[in-house]
Amino acid sequence: MQKQIAALYARLSQEDRNKLSRDDESESIINQQNILTDYCKRNGFEIYDIYKDEDFSGSDRERPEFNRMISDARKKRFNTIICKTQSRFARDMELIEKYVNGLFPIWGIRFISVVDNGDTMNRANRKTRQIFALTDQWYLEDLSENIRATLSNKRRQGLWVGAFAPFGYIKDPQNKNRLIIDDEAANTVRYIFRLYLNGMGVTSIARILNTERIPNPATYKKQHEQSFQNIHRDCSDMWHTYSVQRILSNQIYIGNTVQGRQEKVSYKSSKQRQKPPSEWDIVENTHEAIISRKVWDKAQKLRKEKLKSGKTGKPNVLAGKVRCLNCGGSMRVYYSGGKRYFRCNTAFVDKSRCGGMTISETVLHGEIICKLKTILEKYLDQNMLSELINTQSEYSEQYLKPETLNSELAKLNNRLNSIYYDKLDGLITKEEYLSLKKRFSEEIKTVKSELSHIPNNTPNLNQLKTISKLDYLTAQTLIEKIEIGGSRNNRVINIYWNF
Repeated sequence: MQKQIAALYARLSQEDRNKLSRDDESESIINQQNILTDYCKRNGFEIYDIYKDEDFSGSDRERPEFNRMISDARKKRFNTIICKTQSRFARDMELIEKYVNGLFPIWGIRFISVVDNGDTMNRANRKTRQIFALTDQWYLEDLSENIRATLSNKRRQGLWVGAFAPFGYIKDPQNKNRLIIDDEAANTVRYIFRLYLNGMGVTSIARILNTERIPNPATYKKQHEQSFQNIHRDCSDMWHTYSVQRILSNQIYIGNTVQGRQEKVSYKSSKQRQKPPSEWDIVENTHEAIISRKVWDKAQKLRKEKLKSGKTGKPNVLAGKVRCLNCGGSMRVYYSGGKRYFRCNTAFVDKSRCGGMTISETVLHGEIICKLKTILEKYLDQNMLSELINTQSEYSEQYLKPETLNSELAKLNNRLNSIYYDKLDGLITKEEYLSLKKRFSEEIKTVKSELSHIPNNTPNLNQLKTISKLDYLTAQTLIEKIEIGGSRNNRVINIYWNF
C-alpha cells in the first residue's frame, strides 16, 4: 500500500477570533493542530508539514500558508490533506470545487475533514461536502453584508470606523469611533498648511520637513506607539510629496469625516475599487478642527490654481506599479518638454537619499510591449490568460465599468445645469457661477477621458500578440510591479508579471 503522508492545515480568521471567549479554545490554531496530529497518530498518517494561517478569511486566496501547501501538493510532496473541518480549508464553494473536487484527484491528493467526516475516498459523501461548501459560502455572504451595512450606517452618522486615526488625531480612549486632537502631530499639520500658504510647493515642503527632522506620520506613530499601517516600507522615515498632498487635501482637518472612498469588489477578494466622490460618506463638524475653514479654503484655491493645463485627463496606466530599484521608493510621473517621464519620488525630495532614475513613459511602454510579446509567444496560452483575468483583474474591471463613469458624468452635467439656473435666479453671483462652472467642466473633461481609455473588452491572446499601445486593463491584469534602476547608458528594467 502507498505510504500515507499528510499535510495538516489549520486556519483562524479574525471573525473566529472575535467569537472566542477566554475560556473557548474550540477553534484556536493550537486546538486544531492537536486534533489533527491526534487523528494522524490514530490512523497511521506520517505528517509532512503543518500549515497554519492566522487572521485570514476562508475566502481569501492570498493566504500564504494555504498557497504554500497548494504549491507542495502540486509537487506531490504528500498524498493527503487533513483539516479540522472543510470550512477551515475554505469557505468559498469555487475553491472547494477547484481543489477538493477538481485538482486534488488529478494530483492524487486525498482530502479529509475530521469533524464533519469529509473524505474524498468516500464518494458517497461528495454531495454532503458540496452542501457544506454552499452553506459556508452563504455564511460568508451574510457576514459580509452585515458588516458592510453596519459600517455604512456608522459612516453616515459621522462615526470614525477606520482601523487607524489620521495623522494629527488619536482615537478617544472612551469612544473609539470619535477622534480627538493629538497636539504634537497637529502642530505639524498646521505647519504644512502655513508653508503652503506662504508659497511653498509640496516638494519644497517635504524637503523642509526632512531637513528639520520632523517625523513623518509613520515614524511619528511608531515613536508614540500608536497603531498605523506603513504601506511604503522603503524610505519610510521620509516625507514625500504624496504625504504632503494627502494632508493638504484631507477634509478631516476642518472637522469633517470623509469615509467610504473605497470598497471591496467582492467578499471573496481583498482588492479594493476607488469610489467616485459622489458616493463618499461625508459628514461635517464631527470632531474638533485642526485647520480653520478660512485657511482650508485658501489652500484649496491655491491647489486648483497650481493644476497646470495639459497634465490632467491622461491616465497613468502603470499607476502604483513603477518603483525605483535603488531605494525601493515609488516613481512618479512628471513632465518635461511636453513629454511624460517617470522619476523616483525620493530623488525629488532628497537627492542624497537616492540619485534616482529617470525614464520616459514612451520608452518604458515600448519595453513592456516588447517583452510581453516575447512571453506571449513562448509561454502563455489563452486558458492561462483567461484564468489570470478572472483572478487578477476583477478590481480593474469593476473600477473601469462604463456605467459607473457614465453615472458620474450625468451627475456632473446635472450640477452644471443646476448652477446655471441658480445664477439666473440670483442664488449665486456671476463670479461664483464662473468658478463652479470651471470646476465642473474640468471634472467632466477628466471623466470623459477615463471613458475614452476603457477597452471594449478584456484582453485576449490574439489581441495582445499584436498590441501596439499599453492600456490600463492590460497593465493592471498582467503586471505585478516594475523596477527601474541602473544608469542612462546601462538601464535596468525588471518586470514582474502576474503569471
